[in-house]
Amino acid sequence: MSDAPMPGGPGDMDEEALKRFLKETFGDALPEGALDGLDLSALAGHAHLPSDPAQLRAAAAQMQHMFAAQGDDPVNWAMAEDIARRAAAGQAAIPGTPPPGGTPGDPSPTAEQIAELRQAAQVARLWLDPVLAIDVPATDLEVYARSTWLQRTLPRWKPVVEPVAKYMSGAIGEAISAQMGQMGALGADMPMPGGDPAAMMERLGGTMFGVQFGYAIGSLAREAAGTTDLGLPLGREGEPALVAANVEDLITDHSLDPGAARIFLAAREIAHTALFRAAPWLGKALFSAIEDYSRGITLDLDALDEMVQGLDLSDPEALQARRPEEMFVFTRRASQERALEELATTLALVEAWVDHVTTTALEGKLPGLDALREVLRRRRAAGGPAEQMLSKTIGIELRPRRVREALAWWESVLATEGEAGREAKWDHPDLLPSAEVLSGRPQAPQPPAGDEAAEDLAEVSLPDDFDAELEKLLAGAGQDSAPREDEQGGLRGGGDSADENGGSDVPGGPEGRPDDDG
Repeated sequence: MSDAPMPGGPGDMDEEALKRFLKETFGDALPEGALDGLDLSALAGHAHLPSDPAQLRAAAAQMQHMFAAQGDDPVNWAMAEDIARRAAAGQAAIPGTPPPGGTPGDPSPTAEQIAELRQAAQVARLWLDPVLAIDVPATDLEVYARSTWLQRTLPRWKPVVEPVAKYMSGAIGEAISAQMGQMGALGADMPMPGGDPAAMMERLGGTMFGVQFGYAIGSLAREAAGTTDLGLPLGREGEPALVAANVEDLITDHSLDPGAARIFLAAREIAHTALFRAAPWLGKALFSAIEDYSRGITLDLDALDEMVQGLDLSDPEALQARRPEEMFVFTRRASQERALEELATTLALVEAWVDHVTTTALEGKLPGLDALREVLRRRRAAGGPAEQMLSKTIGIELRPRRVREALAWWESVLATEGEAGREAKWDHPDLLPSAEVLSGRPQAPQPPAGDEAAEDLAEVSLPDDFDAELEKLLAGAGQDSAPREDEQGGLRGGGDSADENGGSDVPGGPEGRPDDDG
């Protein structure tokens, strides 16, 4: 193989420089002589590798770092967390969207902000306690910076998205491998990190997913007011928390009364926390439903093949410029649609319950309550840019459906069963209404029988000697005096009453039936 520059290659690249790039990238996984006979010109062209040797060395270092950081995980979590931190601080924008707005950077909560939010939480707790039949958390409200929200919630996200990531990294890897295989440069005979080309490409797919997820979750850290905004218990168990900078941004963006808004947001966060603590199965069921849905996720492989064409594999920064809708086109089976409907219904019941109890607690006490509810309702229905990007990245919308119907259901439960009956519906998932029930006319379970019905039931009595009466009945005692059926289907009295009627219908008479004794 000649050492001359490759004519027609990317900038007439030096073949020796390309060999060094591959050896530096794949290290010991590339044995001596593995590149002999390969068409490196085709490799360089299809992979869009730079021609400058210095740029090649930098790309090799980036690729080595990328693969080493990922390890055996389906997602390159190190890269995802790094991008998420930068996105949370406003240093990395969502691809294809305007730069992040709101408070610049990631400011730490000030002493004044902490005091204001905790005072609001004390008021909210005081007003919630009389209207709830479950314990209101006595834990102090935590006040977070955006990076703290990210640190607290990431452990919850990892098991949720890993089933999606595992499938998607494999699908992306196969698509890239197929594109590379068309030029014959990365065939099965060429060892790669992980043992084969498919393993290396799967790692690359995991990196691409990690980049997109990092952007999404980091941007969400700039939007979320608390740890339960999505209807999921993303924070520490039993610990309500608000993000100070995001609360202030929400107040400013919608011209809300600051004091009322803080109490309202604190009440919602505390109500969520109380519910998830009182019904431990609920959070587990929600995350389990998301994981089950994620395991069945599928991509439009034709769209994926088209996406990887022209992908610059040497430039990790180029991977970050891809928008989720450009990379991930999801398809759903009927079973997934049903699972998504059930998940959305449970999220709606959670959202409606929180809206119901906070409204009951704050009505008449908090100015502008209806306006505050409407702001949250619209925000929850549409979702912000970060929430939309997250749904496009993991393939599932964490958005409630039929919230108004669920709210009407909770109100009817309160009217018929009271606060204790309302909270008892969270004891087991079978006690909650299905999507079919909410889509029709909401109807709460009927209350138990009233006092009058109970008194009527108490008046029913059994004979003193029940066993003796039952034995007489089984032996046929009293049959002579029992009513009999005549030929026309009517009833005639038996025994002495028949004699009084002239004996025409007496059993055994000329027009009657033979009596039992023959």
